[in-house]
Amino acid sequence: MKPIPMVAVGPDDEAERSAWLAALAEAIDERSFYLGPAVDRFESRCRETLEVPHAIGMNSGTDAIRLGLQAVGVGPGDEVIAPAFSFFSTASSIAHLGAIPRFVDVDRNSGLIDVAAAIDRFGPRTKAIVPVHLYGQGAPLEELIPAARTAGIAVVEDAAQSFAVRYRGQALGTIGDAGAFSFYPTKNLGAAGDAGLAVTRNDQVAERLRSLRVHGDAGGYQHLTLGWNARMDGFQGAVLSVKLDRLDQIQSARTRNVESYHQALEATGLLDRLRPLARTPGSEHGWHQFIVRTDQREKAREALTAAQIGCGFYYPGILPTQPAFGEYSHDPVGAREEFPGATELADTALALPVHHRLQPEDPARIVEVLARALSE
Repeated sequence: MKPIPMVAVGPDDEAERSAWLAALAEAIDERSFYLGPAVDRFESRCRETLEVPHAIGMNSGTDAIRLGLQAVGVGPGDEVIAPAFSFFSTASSIAHLGAIPRFVDVDRNSGLIDVAAAIDRFGPRTKAIVPVHLYGQGAPLEELIPAARTAGIAVVEDAAQSFAVRYRGQALGTIGDAGAFSFYPTKNLGAAGDAGLAVTRNDQVAERLRSLRVHGDAGGYQHLTLGWNARMDGFQGAVLSVKLDRLDQIQSARTRNVESYHQALEATGLLDRLRPLARTPGSEHGWHQFIVRTDQREKAREALTAAQIGCGFYYPGILPTQPAFGEYSHDPVGAREEFPGATELADTALALPVHHRLQPEDPARIVEVLARALSE
């Protein structure tokens, strides 16, 4: 049987490869090596797609989170609330600013931040909160954002996995004070390397973001604050503009694949044993990952690997136990009790291939492999 990779990166076909090369040639000819016209064009496309006044190209999604936090005023000693279950950069971006990550649990059925726990964690030193739109769907913002507004707490959305996904009619990332996207090559909208985007509706936050991505330069080599080298390069802007033309068909293919997975899970009676994550009311889903949960995860991975089918654990550990957070990290045993939802997902979440290059029969084949393995 033909192998099924976990992810799909690079051009889809010869026509797209040619489009990449033409876009790169244009960027070379116009000397768009750092920022420049190619990035300007991509930023303009993003403003239109997301219906947001400010879209600012960054070197990575990590830079977009970190600079978003800095632009809303987060600094040393501030506390920032983040979910205990996410990719490392959600919390490392906080720590890099000298701020203190304060973790809260996630809903074990959706993997998204526990809003009640987050609100309960608001305190006098809380400067911001980073809800993560994990795996491609929106965190429950309807209650969270009004509560943050009332408390004077900034909301910086980690929308790294959810570009062009809408929550109650608005694009994720554009609802809070700032939002961050990643265009790492495996994302639904993937670059040819590292790239990201920060967005905001606030003119002052946008001005800070543009300055912070070029070392805090306010013009004429006047640096009013310490920024970073976080600008997007023109080659990435050029490739991303080409990829953006295909985003709708990529998203449609991912959605069809998930529908096929659900049909196969129902047909094999595995829905109760391979439990897909719950959906957020009012949110679309970009299906950056299709996650099932099983107590036999290692057995499932072994069976898929033997069948030449890729899979992944996103994520096998929780953020509060990462040694890199030093004094803010938690004892692993105590963390299991303090963050039970996050811990359960770290132990059971299994990502199955969902990318747009899957063949129509692939989801059923993958589920059949799992059905045989889990019945033994």
